[in-house]
Amino acid sequence: MTSSKKRHRPLLYSTCDEDSRSEARAMGITEGDDVLSVTGSACRTLSLLVNNPRSVTSVDSSAGQNHLLELKLAAIRHFSYDTLLEFLGVDHSSDRLALFEELVPALSPGAVGYFRHYRRAVRNGVILAGRHERLYRGIVAPVLRVLYGSAIRELFAARDLDRQRSVYRQRIDGPLWRSLVRNGFSERALRLVLNDHSYNVVVDVGHCGEYVLDRLDHTLTNHLVSDNDWVSFMFHGRYPDREVLPHYLRRENVTAIRAATTLVTPVHADLTGYLRGLPDRSLDKFSLSDVTSCIDHGQFTTLMSEVVRTARPGARICYRNCFARHRPGPELLDTLERDDELCAALDFDDYAFVYVFEIFSVRDRAGPVADGQEAVACEPAT
Repeated sequence: MTSSKKRHRPLLYSTCDEDSRSEARAMGITEGDDVLSVTGSACRTLSLLVNNPRSVTSVDSSAGQNHLLELKLAAIRHFSYDTLLEFLGVDHSSDRLALFEELVPALSPGAVGYFRHYRRAVRNGVILAGRHERLYRGIVAPVLRVLYGSAIRELFAARDLDRQRSVYRQRIDGPLWRSLVRNGFSERALRLVLNDHSYNVVVDVGHCGEYVLDRLDHTLTNHLVSDNDWVSFMFHGRYPDREVLPHYLRRENVTAIRAATTLVTPVHADLTGYLRGLPDRSLDKFSLSDVTSCIDHGQFTTLMSEVVRTARPGARICYRNCFARHRPGPELLDTLERDDELCAALDFDDYAFVYVFEIFSVRDRAGPVADGQEAVACEPAT
């Protein structure tokens, strides 16, 4: 039985530190797809609904993260666009608790109980409530304002990369900046933020802070920060305007999510354990987030064997590596075909700069297909 303390564990993530545009390019979701997703902040799962797949099953070992998915989806379906942004915490609100009560009939008893327990998260805006997000709001953004306030304003005012690079190199990049990033993203700092002993953090990149510094340097010199919702949140501790929002909160995508007929099922479970209970060949797409950040190499091998077993012919698998560098073992190489070109393109283009991509298609294999579907390979995403 799950203890009350574990059931009511506070949110770790509440907004999107992943670039869901990359997911769309990697997955090529169609209306007939059955999709498995890792819930996390729920942002990526919600973005998957834009293309109206048949079903999305969203799995997380933390009940609170799944309750957050319920809450965000109910808010998208119930509120006007302006009220949605007010309720979630993008815009100011005088009474989010009253708005929450409007959503109660659409929520499970577990979600209602969870957010009544964490009323402050609702009152302050749920997208700002995660431990991860509070780090940026309470420490990172204030420190950056003190040390680099006018430089950051110039950085976000730049309308071309030449100007942005110039501001970054001349006014931000230097010994102090590099020391802050190296120490702020050290392995020790990472474990403090996660604060969960069940996470098996594997580091294959050498020094975590040095790796983040290199990737941050890449994004600040190759992507306009004024277009980047995650960098905007990191530097400001909020979304500065409606033109820089996570993919699922863009007005056109909110409209698409409202119109979607997708069956959305949040599941509170260990991901590998959940897959073990599924029949062979039952899923078309796997959106696995950065699941490699909290499992070791042995756990990853077990997970991937279950992913391959439950994948239909032509299925697409997408996951992100951060500090780990997990790859499928040789026993799966005859079954999985890596999309090297797309992986390299997304490594360069992705706005959530710390991740590198692993994208695979599943080759056809002999055996029955779940639900009576024909074993026809899907076209690879482009």
